Amino acid sequence: MYDFANILFAGPCNRACPWCIGRLLPDRVNVSNLNEYPLRGLEGFVETVNRWRIPQVTLTGTVSDPQLYAHEARLLELLRERLHPCARLALHTNGVLALRRIDIFNRYDRACISFPSFNPATYARLTGSTHVPDLAAILRRATIPVKVSAVINEHNAGEVDEFVARCHEAGVRRLVFRTLYGDERRWSILPAYPVVKWFKGNAVLDYHGMEVTRWDFDRAECRSINLFADGTLGTSYLITRTPELRPAG
Repeated sequence: MYDFANILFAGPCNRACPWCIGRLLPDRVNVSNLNEYPLRGLEGFVETVNRWRIPQVTLTGTVSDPQLYAHEARLLELLRERLHPCARLALHTNGVLALRRIDIFNRYDRACISFPSFNPATYARLTGSTHVPDLAAILRRATIPVKVSAVINEHNAGEVDEFVARCHEAGVRRLVFRTLYGDERRWSILPAYPVVKWFKGNAVLDYHGMEVTRWDFDRAECRSINLFADGTLGTSYLITRTPELRPAG
């Protein structure tokens, strides 16, 4: 019924991505929950995950990063205790705090790092900061599988080949290029490499043993539930189309 479930965090962020999808959401769901425990709506969220036996719960954000959450370790302990035994916990982070919080980072079952460029100038255009996380160091210290997810647009499309090569050199095993929601442009990504499979409607390429996925949100065949910061439980993978956020009537 559902592929995964997300716990969404909102509040001040350590990056200022101009493409941040959370900015398209109503203000009421972006109220800060970075210091709240327990989270609003958590009981209903846990009950829904268990009822549908949803296989993965991801801590992510609308306008903030989940590793800024003050009670991250405590929440992980609660989820381990309360969720069905087959549930896996995942982290989707910008990686800024990964090394500083590596002990907590490694308590997840897997992680995904949103990382659009190794070039400080390009990274700044996409995130608002020239301070690029040390991806190679994070991978060296990680004891869990780590995927890299890169938003692609006009700022970094010309760096694709170099970026892929550096990710491979750093030890990345799974890399995803994400087309921004609503962006109908089609960027050239490794045209010389074959599609080896399809995942949820999106093509997966093989780059010397590293999986590279071309992810288009509009084509993705996914279903999820999402716990927003205000306690709303949404039922759309595309959070901007969440029916529970529409005005009554």
